[in-house]
Amino acid sequence: MAPGQVIKSFTMANFGGFQDSVRKVMNARTLGTKDDPDPLEEEEDQVKPGRRRSFHKLVKKVVLTQAIGNVDYQHVLYPSRSRSCIRRVPIELRTQVFGAADLLTFSLTEWLGQPFSFHEAGTALAYGLKAHNSSTKGLVMCVQAYILKHLLFTSHKSGAVGDVLRLLRTSRRAQMDSLVAALSDILWKAGERQHAVLCLTQEENYVNDNPSYIYDGCTEKIVIFEFARYDELKFTIKKHLYELVSENGNGLLLFLYSLILSRTFPRVTEDLGGETVTFLFTNGAIHPSLATLMLTGRATLFLHNGIIYEGSEDTMIDTSVVLMRSIHIIDLFQAKPKTGIVTRAELGLLAWKREEGCDQIKIGSRMKTPTLPIWISRCNDSYGLLFNPNKDLLRDYHAENRFDLYYYSCNSSQTAATVLTIDTRAHASKDEHQSPSLENLIHT
Repeated sequence: MAPGQVIKSFTMANFGGFQDSVRKVMNARTLGTKDDPDPLEEEEDQVKPGRRRSFHKLVKKVVLTQAIGNVDYQHVLYPSRSRSCIRRVPIELRTQVFGAADLLTFSLTEWLGQPFSFHEAGTALAYGLKAHNSSTKGLVMCVQAYILKHLLFTSHKSGAVGDVLRLLRTSRRAQMDSLVAALSDILWKAGERQHAVLCLTQEENYVNDNPSYIYDGCTEKIVIFEFARYDELKFTIKKHLYELVSENGNGLLLFLYSLILSRTFPRVTEDLGGETVTFLFTNGAIHPSLATLMLTGRATLFLHNGIIYEGSEDTMIDTSVVLMRSIHIIDLFQAKPKTGIVTRAELGLLAWKREEGCDQIKIGSRMKTPTLPIWISRCNDSYGLLFNPNKDLLRDYHAENRFDLYYYSCNSSQTAATVLTIDTRAHASKDEHQSPSLENLIHT
């Protein structure tokens, strides 16, 4: 949308209200002043144009307030920094996420019409997002981890364990504030804390008569917001949050698109090591690299610590290099690097799968022991969340002997947080086939 389009939304009918608002500002500025102003004060006002500029800012604020007050709730008023989507971007987004832009895949239908939604405020699960189908559960759980980060460790000072149930029975306002903070954190981290992108929609289609693209009702209508400051990103998400949480809206898909554009296509390709990976499987479930992108800011395929070089004489490329200024010949075998988790994660990840003849996923300590006691759990490819309200759990050796873990899975059958008591001094069963899957995951 062109920057000037916001100005065109004014009508002569609105101008009277605008004049009234400016008159109120003028009256507010004159309250408490003298009837006969001092000539020296008038001269000082002329010398200091800063006051005049502040008045212009105040009038500008009235203009924006007047414009927002006259906008239909169903339509988004875009700021001047937003821009319409380039035609190739929807095609690239659909290809990266669903594998094709010229097909309405099953995975696409699973994600359309899926907003962010909480359980009823004030209830035992008020802190939890709802996943209306299993396909979107992975993304919802990753956002849920950031929501708990803000509810337990940012919005409130971490207190006694007895306060946990009170904090989890959160209000509607706290739900929305924590969701705004969670989405902002994820997008800002994906943009390497330098920039971020937010996608919203409008009525106009930006992809017309293209045989490589089939309309889905959402992707071809996105408008892109670009930010270079975190506070501006957070303010805009809060301002337009209703589009992400409105019933039958496309909040989850818009956020997924925002995440990819915040990371940028070249960086996504670099993170994946040049491999062709779609972020959603054919059944609509998220690819593990998408969860890693949300947790660490990088869409890596590997979860070990640092970089590992693997290869053999058969798989490596023989790159014999002759040093021109030396009589020696050095034979180098170039191994393909596998980049894992480069720094300690803020939020962790645990994974376990019961499958014969299949090696368990190798996860390094940087994901197993995050800075906050919150873990995404991927157990038999089903996502959940484990957390503890004690921020010092991973810092105090004695606290690790016996502690509670709260488990949330957003399943419709769950009506309250499941509490698991962990005793690291107890003897653990070594037969994983007789142990519950969640217990095997925790033992990893």
